[in-house]
Amino acid sequence: MADKTTPRLLWAVLAGWALLNWLQAALTPADPDEAYYRLYSLQPAWGYFDHPPMLALIIAAGRYALDNAFGIRLLLPLLQAVSVGLIWRLAGSPQEPRRFLLLAAILGAMPMFEVYGFIAAPDAPLLFFGVLFFVAYRFFLQKPGLTSALWLGACMAALLYSKYHGVLLIFFTLLSNLSLLRQPWFYVASFFGFGLFFPHLYWQFAHEFPSFRYHLQGRDDPYELKHTVNYLINQVVIFSPLLFPLWVMALARRRPADQLERAYYFVIGGFLLFFLWTTSKGHVEPQWTCLLSIPLAILLFRYSDGRPVFTAWLWRLSLLSIALILIFRIALAVDALRPAQLNKQFLHKTWVQALLDEAGTHPVVFQNSYRLAAVYALYTGQTAYTFTDADYRKSQFDIWEGEKALQHKKVLIAAQKDLGCPGCKTLKKDRQQFKLYWLDSLEVTQKVQLEAKTTPADWFPGKQVSLPVAFFNPYPHSIALGKGENPIGLAAMFFANNEDVVFASAETALRVLPPGDTVTATLHFRVPPRLWPGPYHWALGLKTGALPPAVNSRTLPVTLLGK
Repeated sequence: MADKTTPRLLWAVLAGWALLNWLQAALTPADPDEAYYRLYSLQPAWGYFDHPPMLALIIAAGRYALDNAFGIRLLLPLLQAVSVGLIWRLAGSPQEPRRFLLLAAILGAMPMFEVYGFIAAPDAPLLFFGVLFFVAYRFFLQKPGLTSALWLGACMAALLYSKYHGVLLIFFTLLSNLSLLRQPWFYVASFFGFGLFFPHLYWQFAHEFPSFRYHLQGRDDPYELKHTVNYLINQVVIFSPLLFPLWVMALARRRPADQLERAYYFVIGGFLLFFLWTTSKGHVEPQWTCLLSIPLAILLFRYSDGRPVFTAWLWRLSLLSIALILIFRIALAVDALRPAQLNKQFLHKTWVQALLDEAGTHPVVFQNSYRLAAVYALYTGQTAYTFTDADYRKSQFDIWEGEKALQHKKVLIAAQKDLGCPGCKTLKKDRQQFKLYWLDSLEVTQKVQLEAKTTPADWFPGKQVSLPVAFFNPYPHSIALGKGENPIGLAAMFFANNEDVVFASAETALRVLPPGDTVTATLHFRVPPRLWPGPYHWALGLKTGALPPAVNSRTLPVTLLGK
């Protein structure tokens, strides 16, 4: 990254940048998502339910040194410091100290870029490999050949292994330069990148594409104006609201100087328009466009060259933004100063200790919270699992087979809502609240599969339904239905708008599910009378005691008729 002309100031700034982020990483408690990604790193794989495996690999490397919040984040400050050095190269390697400091100030003024210097999320490696991709693309444009093609292909694969949004960076770069389609070395790069990424695609195939189904499901909700408004506001915030007028001026007045700058413009416009379009289908997370930090910073910096008035305002607004971000970072690291609305994200030790005092060495099963289960495991080292019912989405816990070790074990249930059990104990600490109760012998049913053998016909609210259902028990133990203090029961469920769910108890004469076998039996239930005629999705599931049912079947469409 460095050469003989690299100013010493560059190395001082990069070292200071990394040290500041390491200090922040050490002082800031773990976010629940970070604790969840730590669990990824404990079980290496080519893919995971929510994301590709790059972040898990980075966390695993840091965990070898320290298995705590700081260890989870250990490599991120180093990756971002390298990113800043490479952005310096992409911006033209300015040798004047004041120009280099201006570039650093622009990057430091961008809230989302700052966050991923110390928070372990898939966007952190996405930013790093996004910078590497632009460096490799510039090398490929200058010297197309085998070496540059392999570098470009490796960077494309690394982008996709970081986060699926990397495909947009590749696509809009290609769209900015369609002559690449006539360049044989570009196909070498593409096939090489595809080959490197193939193990992840095979993992998706072997697990029935859980990541793709999760990210695409529920993305056809009716349009709500608030999603578009929130998206537009968030774009101003994450790229610095103070600098926003300068971004607009620079992008509107500057014209691309070469193919690389043309790619910057296409990437910025493509990302913004694509995610603006997705607001028609639901909520868009602010960080989904964080990759734009790279081209925005470079273009704003280049536009300032030779414009002293513009540069003076850029300095003032960047330094003011940095000061505000620094105040926020200090508050984030200090419990007494942290905004109350963030305490639920970062304040865990009190509720974790209270729950540990209650559970002792017994496993804790969290209802509908893979994140809190991960936090509990991080801070206690004890076994934690999450039970996912129909009111919540599935997670990596539904792919792992850790629940097998809980069969017939005494466990403490930490529920998110009142289950109507008179023996439940309420635990409320650190803005977290649980309903606790003990199961003396847990029956594991999470991966049992139910399949209706006929399709709905003439269903209406209140109708009694009988249909044959295949029960597949993948576990090495039999499962008893309807027995014990917390019996395993059956339920049908009806979803409206992919969110609201109404349950109906179901019955069958079947009493035992044999291990590793499929049994077909008739299931009886009544379509909930309080439903209105119209379109729904329905599914079947198993429930344990007072817990709501999980979804153990495919979710299928049904239209309820009027009586």
